[in-house]
Order: sequence, then C-alpha cells, then structure tokens
Amino acid sequence: MSKRIILLTIVSGLIVVSIAVGVGLYTYTNIQTDKSYENAQKELNRYITMNNWYTFEFHNREESILSFYSNEDRSVIGLAEIDVTTGNSGSVTKQTEPNQPFDFVILRVEDMEYIGVHLKERPEDVVYLRLNGDNFSKDFLVNDPENEGYAMTYVIETTKRSDGVWSLETLDAKKQVIHSSELTE
Repeated sequence: MSKRIILLTIVSGLIVVSIAVGVGLYTYTNIQTDKSYENAQKELNRYITMNNWYTFEFHNREESILSFYSNEDRSVIGLAEIDVTTGNSGSVTKQTEPNQPFDFVILRVEDMEYIGVHLKERPEDVVYLRLNGDNFSKDFLVNDPENEGYAMTYVIETTKRSDGVWSLETLDAKKQVIHSSELTE
C-alpha cells in the first residue's frame, strides 16, 4: 500500500470518528435537556399537588416550565415557574372575582412577565386577547375559529410593562371587544 492510501484511510477514519462523537454528544445533550424539562415538570407538579392545587396547563419555555393552576373551587388562580437548569422557582396566586367574565394573575420573573388568563364567561366566543398600554397594543390568538373546541385558559408572555394604565380585553372573531379589565394587582 502506498503512503497516500494509508493517509487517506487514517483521515477518513478520523472524520468518521469525529462525526460519530459529534452526533453522540448532540444526542446526549438533547436527552439531558429533555430529562431536565421532565424532572422540572415533575417537581413543579409535585409542589402543586402537594398543596392541593390543580394544574390548568403546563408551558415549556426556553429555559423554564410555567404552570397555570387553581384550587378545587377555582376561587384562587396562580402561576408558578421553575428554571430547568437551576431549579429556582417562583409563584404567585390571586383571589378570583366571582362576577368577572375572566380572571388573571401576573407573575414577574426578572425582565419577563407572564399573565395567566382564565376565561369564565362565554369562553367559546373569545377568539383573541388584547393587551393594551401606553402606546402599545398586541393581540393574542386564543381560540382559532376554524378548530373545534376552545381554551378556557391562556398565558401571555411579555416583557415587563412600564408604569401606566394597562388593560386586557377579550375579543370575538371580528375583533370586537367582549369584555375589558384594567390590569391591577
């Protein structure tokens, strides 16, 4: 065999080994990340059920898991977040208002704000939520009219709001306001 064939064989072997190692590390990292989310969700679920709360829904965020939950009679709603890498968590609860068409709770984490909304009155008619503030308005699709069924809860993720008057509105398919509420805590 010539030196060139031996050299090509060695280089080809090194390339195959380096690709295999890269794929292995990539797969291992993804498995560990999935396990981190799975473990964090189990921990958050354990905390919620241990305190006699019931989860409306879980949301996987970039580096955390968010849970929107309530007590048995839905007189209190809450949001909790757990960081999948550090295990740090935070939560907030709020008493619901019996005569309101929707309830909301706000969780502030660093520079983010999560607004959990529980639709109580005619949730099947609510297609959008609108967040209004100083020189700001954004709509969020809650219930797609083309899909059967509807959601009774929704979590808005946004950066921290500036001081001022902010409101949250429920809208129908034509973006007509159904109900509005000022975002106060």
